[in-house]
Amino acid sequence: MNPEDMFQRYLNKYQITYQHPEHGLVMLTSPIWPQHPELQQSIQRTFQGLDGVTSVTINSPEQLVMRYQSDKLRRLSPLTLLSLERQLSKQYHQAGY
Repeated sequence: MNPEDMFQRYLNKYQITYQHPEHGLVMLTSPIWPQHPELQQSIQRTFQGLDGVTSVTINSPEQLVMRYQSDKLRRLSPLTLLSLERQLSKQYHQAGY
């Protein structure tokens, strides 16, 4: 599976849409975050801890804005990403998703 397909699979799993209006900026939007702000905050904390992510801010109850440095993000270990995904999966499961 190529990386784009895998990334899209996880976006679908967590009911997140992704916009990339410019290099170094990503907007993540989810219709479930207004009902479960703890999920949005969890994703915010998770991404803020990644090397290469310079900021993650809550733009609205359903949207996060992330600024990043792609050269550093590309160096992340697949095991690190898998661990983060498992943490998020548990939290979404506890919220009923």
